[in-house]
Amino acid sequence: MTKFEYKCVFIWGGAEKTTKKLNQLGPEDWEFISANWVWFYFRRSLD
Repeated sequence: MTKFEYKCVFIWGGAEKTTKKLNQLGPEDWEFISANWVWFYFRRSLD
């Protein structure tokens, strides 16, 4: 069974800032799960 760690990120500042932050988290293996207004939720598997 795969185990995950989770991260909740507050991103304020519109599309450009959001895109920049999402592009920073992608290479760190964070997978986007969901968003609720300015809160973005991610997960990545634990090795």
